[in-house]
Amino acid sequence: MARASIRRIAGYVALGIALYAAFLIATAPASWLAEAVARLTDGRITFSAPSGTLWRGSAELHAGSGAAGIRHLGRLHWRINPWWLFLGRAHARVELAGTMAQGSAALRVAPGRRIAVENLSAALPADIAALVYAPAAFFEPRGTIALRAPSVVLSASGLWTDLEVQWQNAGGRFTGPASLGDYRVSVAGEGQTAAIRLDTLRGDLDLAGQGQWNVTGDGMLRFNGTATPRGDAARLEPLLRPLGRDLGDGRRQIRFTTRLPLIEQLGLS
Repeated sequence: MARASIRRIAGYVALGIALYAAFLIATAPASWLAEAVARLTDGRITFSAPSGTLWRGSAELHAGSGAAGIRHLGRLHWRINPWWLFLGRAHARVELAGTMAQGSAALRVAPGRRIAVENLSAALPADIAALVYAPAAFFEPRGTIALRAPSVVLSASGLWTDLEVQWQNAGGRFTGPASLGDYRVSVAGEGQTAAIRLDTLRGDLDLAGQGQWNVTGDGMLRFNGTATPRGDAARLEPLLRPLGRDLGDGRRQIRFTTRLPLIEQLGLS
């Protein structure tokens, strides 16, 4: 009888501890997520003024660090389904609401270091490009970057996506107050490599080119294209001059090689 009573008491204690732990997890503050994001991104992405819980909350989103500066993008809202965690997965829905930046997407993180983004839709200020690619700061890009993708899947094996990025009302340091036009970059991820294509939708400067990104391995990205003025070539010359070699008739070569080890940076390798 004594042993049965001890076992029963121990069972009640264990149940109480489990329920208390579940209560703590269910009511975990949003600040826990803010701290985790800052650690995982080495401070490149930070949250301020978090509210709500770890599972359903919001915070002011900031991106960037160091010489590139820090940008406030807006209020980020998230909903995380805790039941997926029992299967070793994470499933979240995020929405960004800001004056200059908006977006939404569903995020899934699965075993085997696999990240999937579904129904991605976002509009961001063009100067945020400098936070990802530092040399872009030299051109002081203006306008809006719009991203659309039904699915983006990234793992140590590569990238699978059909991503479209549009630079709308493009402008910058050397373009003057008028907009150059609208441009589109298409990224077709096929596993270990991704094909990149640049097209002009409208504008005074015709941009075209193709590139290839070695998603796995060294992450090397190589691009080769051209820039050709359609209108006032003299006005665009300050912009065209630093782009590349003069091919004649104002046409300039665009060629660059850079390393973008995204898999390594996200810790998926």
